[in-house]
Parts: sequence; C-alpha cells; structure tokens
Amino acid sequence: MRRDGADRARKLNSPAVLADERDREALREMAGHGMRITTTPLSRGTAFIDRRTMILTGPVGTAPGARGPRTYTVSAAPALVDGAYALFEAAWESASDLAVFLDSQRPRIDAENGRVLRALGSGVTDEAAARQLGMSRRTYRRRVAEVLVSVNAGSRFQAGVRAGELGLTRG
Repeated sequence: MRRDGADRARKLNSPAVLADERDREALREMAGHGMRITTTPLSRGTAFIDRRTMILTGPVGTAPGARGPRTYTVSAAPALVDGAYALFEAAWESASDLAVFLDSQRPRIDAENGRVLRALGSGVTDEAAARQLGMSRRTYRRRVAEVLVSVNAGSRFQAGVRAGELGLTRG
C-alpha cells in the first residue's frame, strides 16, 4: 500500500467486520497495512491516502437489511479532506490494532449462541425464541445465561449493548 515513499493508506473498521471467521482471516493478512478497529460508531467507511485523498463508503442498499451495490465517494478537495481527516485522526488514535483487538477480551460466540443472541434482540418471549430455534425453553435460557457470561453482562439488556459494541449481532 506504499507508493514511492508516500504515507500509508489507513482504514478504520467497526468490530462488525470481524463477525465472520473468513473475514477475520482476510483482515489478519491486511492488518499490517494501516487498518484499525474502532468501537466509535461510524456511519460510513473512511479511508485516506497520502492525506490528500479520501474515500467514503456508502451503505449497502438504502434500507436496513437491504442489499444493493455499495457506493463510494472520492474527494481530493482540501477543505473536505482536512476536515474529515481531523475527525478520522481522533477516531484512529482511540482505535485498536487488529491483533490487539482480537487478543483482548473479545468474547467468542459460537453459531448457536449467535442465534440465541439475535433472538434476544428480536424481543420475542423465551418460549417463542426457543420454538423458533428448535430447542426447549430450558435449553434456550441456559444458552442465554452462557451469552451473558460470554459478553460479561449482568442483564439481557446489557448483553445486547455489549454485543452491539463488539459487532457480534451481525447476521
């Protein structure tokens, strides 16, 4: 990612990019090339190249859960790049390198507990969630307890907040 001694390109990612194991492996390969993970909410992906060019990524589709082509905005306008760069720099300084983020106390949620976590977020009763997941209510509640321990939460609400912060709720 370097060209003739130019500054590195840098990119911030949310923890959601780490939800899939295949994605984590690809990101590990790119980790040494100016990428960090931030828990600061980002509405758009942002990358800067040589502090002269910025690339903003738009959402995939326009409605929540919609699929469609991702859009990109590229700008070299100094006023836009400088203003966005100052915000980016603040987020960059508080972000973690990928290896540090992965080795921190990030919980490991298996596929079954991931389904339980998403059921918790849907707001249905335990009985309905257990039925949807094809398990008994007792097993569902045991799995909920495992999720609470995994994300170090004292309540179901706190588990949802922590899971969102860590990007564990991506389907």
